[in-house]
Amino acid sequence: MKQLHFIIAIMLAAALLVSCGHDVDSVLRIKKALPQRVIPLGAIDAEQILPIRVGTEQYLLLASERRGLLVINSYGEILASQEGRVERLAVKALPNENLLVASYDERLAEINLHEIRHSDASKNVNFRLLGSQKMPTPQSALCFSQQEQRTHLFSIGEDGIGREYLLFPAQQQWQMQEVRPLYFGEQVNACAVSPRSQRLLVSQPPIGILSLNTNAEKDEQRKLFLSTQWLGEDFGNLWFDARSESLWLSAGDQIHRYRLPFSSEEPEWHLHINENHSAVSPVFLNGQLWALDVGRDQLLVFDDVESDYLETDSTGFDPESGDSIVSVFARNQTDPIESFGDAADDPAIWANKSQPQNSLILATDKKSGLNIYNLSGKLLEHFAVGRVNNVDIRSIEHPHYSALAAASNRSTPGVNLFAITAEGHVEHLGLRAINLQDPYGLCLQKTNNQLFAWVSDKDAALHQFEIDLGENPTEFSLKKHTEIVVNSQVEGCVVDDKWQRLFFAEEDRGIWSLGLKKQQNSEYQAKLVAEVDGQTLVDDVEGLALYLTEDSGYLIASSQGNDSYALFTRDGNDFVGHFRVTMNIRSGIDGSSETDGLDVTSLNLGPEYPMGLLVVQDGRNRLPNAKQNFKLIDWYTVSEALGLSVFVKN
Repeated sequence: MKQLHFIIAIMLAAALLVSCGHDVDSVLRIKKALPQRVIPLGAIDAEQILPIRVGTEQYLLLASERRGLLVINSYGEILASQEGRVERLAVKALPNENLLVASYDERLAEINLHEIRHSDASKNVNFRLLGSQKMPTPQSALCFSQQEQRTHLFSIGEDGIGREYLLFPAQQQWQMQEVRPLYFGEQVNACAVSPRSQRLLVSQPPIGILSLNTNAEKDEQRKLFLSTQWLGEDFGNLWFDARSESLWLSAGDQIHRYRLPFSSEEPEWHLHINENHSAVSPVFLNGQLWALDVGRDQLLVFDDVESDYLETDSTGFDPESGDSIVSVFARNQTDPIESFGDAADDPAIWANKSQPQNSLILATDKKSGLNIYNLSGKLLEHFAVGRVNNVDIRSIEHPHYSALAAASNRSTPGVNLFAITAEGHVEHLGLRAINLQDPYGLCLQKTNNQLFAWVSDKDAALHQFEIDLGENPTEFSLKKHTEIVVNSQVEGCVVDDKWQRLFFAEEDRGIWSLGLKKQQNSEYQAKLVAEVDGQTLVDDVEGLALYLTEDSGYLIASSQGNDSYALFTRDGNDFVGHFRVTMNIRSGIDGSSETDGLDVTSLNLGPEYPMGLLVVQDGRNRLPNAKQNFKLIDWYTVSEALGLSVFVKN
C-alpha cells in the first residue's frame, strides 16, 4: 500500500510539471539531425542494442525477436548468433575478458545466461549457454550490477514486480538465487545501473525515471530521478556509460544525455531526430552515436556528438568503492522469527561448558517473546511472554541452574527471568514489574556473585536493579538501587564484570564508560569514550558486547548508520577497526544490515567456532527475502580480516 501511495504521488507531481507549460524545444538548443549512416539489418525485428568489446574489437550486441542474440560489426555484418526470440538483454564483462549476457526469451518465457567467447587466433566469436531461469511473467527490463566481487541481475516484469538475483557458477551451470523482490507498478520499460553511485535507474512512463539503492542491505532511498518535465510521455531505452557517468535515453523524437551528478533535470546534451526516423536504444561506440530505427529494422549512426564527450568502454568498468571497511561472512543463520516487520532485536549466547557444540542462542522477538536456537540456527523453543526487547545472560552458583537470562518486557513493563540448566534446558521463572513506563535496553552485572540488571527507558535514563533469587527462584524479586540520567535514548549496554565497568550507547552521541566501583557518598561519573563521528561510528549506535580474554579483549558496537561493526580496545578508549558481514555465496547466507543487538563470546564453542562466536541481528533478511533473523559469525574470520591478535579460550 505504501508503494502504491508513492507511485500515485509521483504521478501527480509529474502531471503538475507537465501542465506548467514547459516547451522542451523552446528551452533546449535544438539539433534536428539526419543520420550520417543508415545500416539495414533485414527483417529481424530488432529490439535493443548494446555496445560490447570482444578482445580488442568493438561490436554491437543486438536483441532480435526473430533471430535471438546477434553480434554485429560496424557494417551490420553478423559475426555470431544465438537462436531465440529476445526482447531484452543486459551485458557485463567477466574477469576472463569474456562477456556475460542476460536475455529474456519471450518464446521460452525464461531468462538465459550466455557467455560470449572469442579466440585471439581465429577472431571467431561464439555464444555458450550458462544457465536458464523460468519467469512467471514477461520481462520488460534487465540490467547487471557489480556489488563487491559479486554479479547481480535486476529483472523487472510487465506486472511491475522486479527481482534482484545473485548470479554465480555452480556445478554444470550458473545459478540465479533470488535476493529480494522490488515493486514498481506497470509500464516499466528499461533499467540501468550507475556503478559508481550504486544506484538502480528504472524508466517508468508516465511517472519518470526512478532511482534506488542497488544494495539490498541498505534502505531503498527510492526517489524520482528525472520527471516527465523534460522526458514527455514516451521515453525509455536506458543505457548507462559507466566511465563518464552518463545516462543515455530516448524521449519521443529526441535522444538525451545526462552526466551524473547533475543539478538540473535539463539534459546536458540532446539530439532532435528528423521525422523520417525513429531512434531508440541509443549507445555510444567508436566515437559515434548509434541507435535503432525499430520500425524499419535498421541502424542509425550519428557523428553529431559534442567533442567533449569521451569514448568509453562501459563493460570493462570496475568501480572504486573507496570503502576501507573489511568484510566477513556469516557461517550460519537462525530460522526467521515468526513476527513480521522490525521484530528481531537482541541475542545472548549461553555456552555449554561440557558440550560446547550444544551451546544456545537466546534471542528476542520484540513483538512476541524469547526464542531459543542451537548453533545451527534451528529454533528449539519459543516463550510467548510478550514484547521482550533486550536479553543478557550470566552464570550463577545454584544447585539446579548454571545460568540466568534476563529480558526487558514492554508489554507489562518489567523484567522476565529465565533459568538455564547445565544440560541447556531453559525455564521461564516469571515476570516482575518495574516502575518504568517503557523498559528498553537491558544488560546484566555480576559483582561478588550478586546479580544486577541495568534497564534503560525512553526517558533517557538507566536504572540499576538488584536481582534476588531467594530459596525459590520463581519467587525472585527486583530491588532498585540507582539511576543514571543521560541526555538522549540509550538501548545497548554491557558490563565488564572483572573490571566492574559499564558501557552504554547513547544512540546519537556515542559510547559512554562508567566505573562501578564508586567511593562512599560519591556519584557515578560517566566518560564519553567513542563519539559518533560519521566514520568509526554512524548513528544509531545500538548493540554493545565484549569479547573478553584473561587480561585483554575488545568492545564491539553496532554502527547501524553504515551497517558495520566497530571494534575498540577493552576499555573503549581506542578504535581498532571495523567490518561488515557480507553475503556468503557458498552457504546461501546474506549479509547483515541495520543491526540492533549483538553478542559475542571468546569461548571455544566447537569446531565451527574455535575462537568464539559473534551473533548479530539482521534488519534485512535476504537471499531470498524473509522475516528478520540473526547471523552467526566465526570470530576467527573477524580476527583474520582485521589482523587481530589470536586468542583461543578453552
